[in-house]
Amino acid sequence: MDNISEKLNLRFIKKALELKRLNHAVKISLPVDCHDHMEVADVRSNQLIILTDSPVWQTRLRMYSQTILEALHQHAGVKLTRVTLKLIPPKRIVKEKSPVFRTLSEDNANLIEQTANCISDPALQAALLQLSRKTKKP
Repeated sequence: MDNISEKLNLRFIKKALELKRLNHAVKISLPVDCHDHMEVADVRSNQLIILTDSPVWQTRLRMYSQTILEALHQHAGVKLTRVTLKLIPPKRIVKEKSPVFRTLSEDNANLIEQTANCISDPALQAALLQLSRKTKKP
C-alpha cells in the first residue's frame, strides 16, 4: 500500500513542479500587472488552462494567448496549440455589519408627540406616543 501512496505522491509532486515551471514561463512573457491575476492550472490535450480572477483579466489575458504559446515553446520547450482561460472569482469575505444605533432628536420627538395628539385611532396614537418617548434627553 505504501508503494502506491509513494507513487501517487511522486506523481503529484512532479505535476506540481511542472505547473510551477510553466507558470513561471507564462509570467515572464506577460506584463507584470497580469501576474497577480492568473495561475497556470493544467495542461490537457495540447491546451494550457489558466485560471484568472475577473472577466477583465480573462479578456486581457486572451489577447496574450499567442505570446503565451510562443513563450512556452521557447522557454519551457512545450508545444501547445491553445490557451483556455477559466474564470475563478476570488472568495469574498463578508464583513458583519455592526448594528446602527439611531437616536431621535428632541425636536423630532416633539413633532411625533404633536402628531400623535391629533390622531383619532387609539392604537396608532399610543404607538406614536411611545415612539416620541425614545429620545435621548441631555
